Amino acid sequence: MDEYIDALPKPLGNVAESARRVIDANLEGADSAIRWAHPTWSLGKTPVCYLKAASKHVTFGFWHGASLEDPSGRLETSGNVMAHVKLRAEDDIDPALFANWLRQARAIELGE
Repeated sequence: MDEYIDALPKPLGNVAESARRVIDANLEGADSAIRWAHPTWSLGKTPVCYLKAASKHVTFGFWHGASLEDPSGRLETSGNVMAHVKLRAEDDIDPALFANWLRQARAIELGE
């Protein structure tokens, strides 16, 4: 995970590292690893969320993101299951909002 983030151009690397800290602090019981060529957080073998670098942003996505309540309207859906938000700067990271999404995603994946 460190190598993935360290290899990103500095502004995007900073965005990814900041997002990583929020995920690690708010997704209780998750393991992180590089899966499908990008950082992924899983509960057991069930993937919950991921970070994926693009040329001008870092995607923060959820496997069942379309099921998350998102009063901010920031999540973009990818079909009927996945959803994501594009992070272009550290200011795009909203720790309270992301913590809420992460709590919801954890509950969905654990069937709570």
